[in-house]
Amino acid sequence: MRHFLFLCSLLLIAIDIKARPILDSGTEKADSLISMVSVEISRVNPAKALELATEALSLSRDIGYSKGKAMSCFYIGQALSYLGDYEKSLEYLALSEQERHSRDNAVIQSEISRIKGQVYYMLNLKNASLKEFMKAHEYTRRIKDKQKRDRFTSLAYENLAIAYSLIREIPDSALYWMKKNEQLLSTMDDSLAFRNKINLYTHIGEHYTKRSQFDSATYYFEKAHSIIRQYNYLYSSWLFQRWGDLQQETGNSDSAMVLYRNGLNNLMVTNIKNELPGFYQRIADIYSERGEEDSARWYLEKLQQVTTELGEARNEASEEAFAMLLREERKMSQMKLQRIISLVVILFVIASLISGIIYRQLVIKRKKKESEILTLKQKLNDTFEEMIELARKNNTVFLPRFKEVYPEFTQNLLTQHPDLTNTELRLSALIFLNFASKEIADCMFITHRSVQTSKSRLRKKLGIPNEADLYQYFKSFT
Repeated sequence: MRHFLFLCSLLLIAIDIKARPILDSGTEKADSLISMVSVEISRVNPAKALELATEALSLSRDIGYSKGKAMSCFYIGQALSYLGDYEKSLEYLALSEQERHSRDNAVIQSEISRIKGQVYYMLNLKNASLKEFMKAHEYTRRIKDKQKRDRFTSLAYENLAIAYSLIREIPDSALYWMKKNEQLLSTMDDSLAFRNKINLYTHIGEHYTKRSQFDSATYYFEKAHSIIRQYNYLYSSWLFQRWGDLQQETGNSDSAMVLYRNGLNNLMVTNIKNELPGFYQRIADIYSERGEEDSARWYLEKLQQVTTELGEARNEASEEAFAMLLREERKMSQMKLQRIISLVVILFVIASLISGIIYRQLVIKRKKKESEILTLKQKLNDTFEEMIELARKNNTVFLPRFKEVYPEFTQNLLTQHPDLTNTELRLSALIFLNFASKEIADCMFITHRSVQTSKSRLRKKLGIPNEADLYQYFKSFT
């Protein structure tokens, strides 16, 4: 037996050495590539971002750099969502989520949920989308650094405002989150928050424009413009387009034209070509309304030209980026196959040795019974761990699986209290599994106070006095 354990230890050490390459200067290169990805994302250039992120992922995998793998997979998922490959996007976001670096990093967890929320919205999974946006907001509360916490909380508020505007179509709720964001940004250092403020004030202005509250819309557009001038911020086309839309709504086509042209001039500086079609279309519409068909036709031709150029450039860049991503996935498949073959050989050797030992143990009846008892205990432990994991992930399978694993408890409880709802039964199950109130709050994405309130209501429904222990009460049903 001693020789067998020694051999297993050597095999496991060999696997561990192979699986953990030594980090070297490659981490600096990976971080540099990831920084470049962030820049390309901000420039709305997903194809280039995908190419750089794939290169960073390949390098990070070669050197075993968890942070590099987590960030690269996240950016690949984000870029793929912009390119419309939603299935692959969710796949890479899940890979990022599984990385060790991500598990204890509330910032990246919040960002993953934010992008997943956007993907679910594009897939028309509106409830799942809103849930992810709420999770993104919840994760920001766990960010320890105040400056980062404020920054990502502001981003979460912005997403929730958009979600309630587009998903729930509840303008008042959307405005509520915008105002929450405005209040938060007022407490932050302007040098760090001014971009968020420009974005927010433009959003609020657009909100009021849609509701024909033009004075309020103008007030916020002017606030955004004032900050742009104060900080000499290069990117202003997004504001000018929406401000021009307001002028069009109020019948001031001359003012709208000035704003649209300002936006075009800004795009010549920032070179964000994706926004050009919107401006060309709006300017063509104004000329058409005025009966100046030659000018309208000229801008429509510009629209057609830039649309074609963007399409060709996007296709060319996307093809190269996707080819690079495919090569990386093939490389990973080959590495996985080699690892599987190595692991199968190792497991075969181990299994052979175990089989010999088990065979000898089976000769002795007492040893056989001990093995069976050990296996049964392990199965019970695995089942319990499965329940804990499903509960912590707020998995919808949790309650049906719980009923299968603990049929006696479930049947006895429902026999005595048949009017329990699924929510109350789920809370009862978590208490039965000895979850603390804080853990229940994390699982159900509610506050600690809400858990206490739910427990109090459950006591009342079950007819249990306040001093009685709910855990012991539920244990009595087994």
